Amino acid sequence: MKIAELKDRVVLGAARVYARRTMADYAERSEESQFEVAITRVVELNSVMRRVTLAAPELRDYSLLGPDEYFGLLMPGADGHLHLPDPERSNVRAAISEMPEDEQPGLRWYTIRSIRRREGEVDVDIVTHGDSGPGSAWATSVQVGDTAAFRSGGALYSSFGEERQLIVADETAVPALLAILEERARRRLPGLGAGVEAHVEVPSTSVLDGMEVPAEVVVHVRGTDAPGTAVLAALAGAPTATADLDYAWLCGESGLATSLRRHLVQEVGMDKRKITFSGYWKLGAARG
Repeated sequence: MKIAELKDRVVLGAARVYARRTMADYAERSEESQFEVAITRVVELNSVMRRVTLAAPELRDYSLLGPDEYFGLLMPGADGHLHLPDPERSNVRAAISEMPEDEQPGLRWYTIRSIRRREGEVDVDIVTHGDSGPGSAWATSVQVGDTAAFRSGGALYSSFGEERQLIVADETAVPALLAILEERARRRLPGLGAGVEAHVEVPSTSVLDGMEVPAEVVVHVRGTDAPGTAVLAALAGAPTATADLDYAWLCGESGLATSLRRHLVQEVGMDKRKITFSGYWKLGAARG
C-alpha cells in the first residue's frame, strides 16, 4: 500500500469514527470508482437550476446505496483540460492537492437525481450562481458533448423503518429530498401526511419551478435572510412538528443543518444518533 493511501485511510477512518458517534448511520462504499462521463443533455429547469445528464458505460452497472446518493463531479482545471487524480486514493481531495496546480480538476459533490441504467445515464440538478465557484461556473457553461468525470460517493439517508420523520432541505438539497420521497413511495412506505413531514427553505419560490415539488411539502421563503432562519423559526414555533420524532434528515447550507440539529438535540431532546445532517455548502464560500 502506498504511503499516501495509508495516510488517507487514517484520516478518513478517524472522521468516520467521529461521524458514527455523532449522527445517524449512513452508507459508504468499500471501494472507490472513477470514470469519465459525457454530457448528453442540458435542461433549464428554471432561472437558477440546470439539469445535466451524464453518460458512461460504467453507469449501466452502477448500484445506488440510497436515495440521496451523492457523487463527486470532476471538472476541467485551469488549463482547460480534464486531468484526473489517482483513482486508487480514497481521499480524493488530498490526491487533487498533490497534482500540478494548473492541472487540478474542480471537484464538487452533487446528488444523483435519477439513474437510467439501460441508457447508462444519470441526471444531476445543479443550482447556479454565476461564476463564483467551479461547480456553478461549469454548470452555466457546460454543453452537450463536453467531458467531465464521475467519482463514486455514498448515501446519507437509510432510515426507512422509522415512523415519524422530519425531512428538511434548502434549494441545493431539494433533489435529494425528492429522491427520498420517491423511494419511500416506491417501497410503499408511509409518506407525506402519514408520518413524514418535509420542509424546504428557499430564497424565492421561483427556485422550485420545474422541480415538481409535492404540494404537501411545506415551503419557507427566507428572502435575503440567512439560510436556516425561516425554517428554524417555523419549527420552533410549532412544537407538534418536532414532537416524538424517530428520525430527522437535515441537509443544505451549513448553518441551516447545524442550527436545526442543535434545536432538535438541545430543545426537543432527540438523540443525535437519530439525526442525519450535512452542510452541502457554506454561506460566503463556494458551494461544494
